[in-house]
Amino acid sequence: MTMNSQEGHTLAQTAHLSPRENNIGLGLFYVAYIIFEVPSNLIMARVNPALWMARIMITWSIVTCCMAAIEKAWHFYLLRILLGMCEAGLWPAYYTTLWYRPNEISSRIGVTYLAGPISGAFGGLISAAIQLIDTKGGLYGWQWLFLIAGIITFIFGVATIWVLPSKPETSTTFLNEKERSLIKARLGHTSTETETHLPVTADLSQLLHQFIDYKVWLFCVLYFTPVMAATSLGYFIPKIVQEFGTYTSIEVSLMSIPPYVFGGIMVYIITCLSDRYEDRGWFIIGTSLTAFTGFIILSFAGPVGARYFGLMVVAGGTYPTVPLSMSWTANSKQDAVSIAAATGIVSSVANFGALLCTFVLYSGWPSDSPRYIGSNMVNGGAMLVAALCALLLKFKLRHLNKVMDKKSASDQTTNGFRYIL
Repeated sequence: MTMNSQEGHTLAQTAHLSPRENNIGLGLFYVAYIIFEVPSNLIMARVNPALWMARIMITWSIVTCCMAAIEKAWHFYLLRILLGMCEAGLWPAYYTTLWYRPNEISSRIGVTYLAGPISGAFGGLISAAIQLIDTKGGLYGWQWLFLIAGIITFIFGVATIWVLPSKPETSTTFLNEKERSLIKARLGHTSTETETHLPVTADLSQLLHQFIDYKVWLFCVLYFTPVMAATSLGYFIPKIVQEFGTYTSIEVSLMSIPPYVFGGIMVYIITCLSDRYEDRGWFIIGTSLTAFTGFIILSFAGPVGARYFGLMVVAGGTYPTVPLSMSWTANSKQDAVSIAAATGIVSSVANFGALLCTFVLYSGWPSDSPRYIGSNMVNGGAMLVAALCALLLKFKLRHLNKVMDKKSASDQTTNGFRYIL
């Protein structure tokens, strides 16, 4: 939203969007995403997940290209709604459980989530470059950005149809019989093969069961808080940097890159360590407290350099918390429909946090600028809530593991399942 602002060529300026209309458009994406996330996950559990993910990417890319044609507020609103509808279900928590053990999921989801901070880093670099071709070919810089991003995504979406395998038991072209048997033996009781012969009403029954599971709602709170903070970074790092001083839009784009890069590095390191030590709770507590410290520095430090350091700390603490929280949610369920339903519910509820930050925080809170102390403290407080929630879950799941150990000792079946703590 800051591209070519000096020339008056931002999306908001050329489409005559007020700050309120801009925030409404940003928020409508999450409204649609929240509504369609659970149905999309349940469909993915029933069909070829690779083809469903390819469908998501292709339709999403088409809508992205169409955003280059925005001229009025209602164009922006409609396309943001369609974007949320099309993107719902892309989060790969369920898919990773088909191929990996519970103690391997965090790093795999982490690598996928790296797309967020990496796109932020490259987005800043690409944005700086695209601003140099503003008005070329009769298009503003932001129009070029949507077209380029949409076309690239479309190409990868089509390639996904042939490149991404579906499920281990049905991937006959990707795996031979020996490899499929090896994966099945390797996954053991963690296999999440979907019983597609069951009626759809069974899925609805399982969905209802997840809705009344208190653990799912604890995971909702746990995931809600870092998603709100991470969304704030994704949307508003350029805005935060812009308020540090007097910078051109290209300088803002370039200065926005290091926090994303550092956040991405920490995602990879922390999620790999989480899998290595088979622990989720302590790592989430550590990253959440780190993010809170960063928000304090960003808000109250005097020198610009110190505030920028605080922004780096925020990114390093916030970004790893997101994949850690989602992988912990997926680890807490056994069968395919339960995983799809639970992760869908958690993701949907968490996106209320994203919706909240677009309407209420940063640019949605004009009187909070230029330092955005109130917005930073809301996000910092949310990360403290995440730490507390992780602590509660860790102790509760430990208790449930002890109960299952007692059942095993009494020769009562527990299917070998244990919660990762």
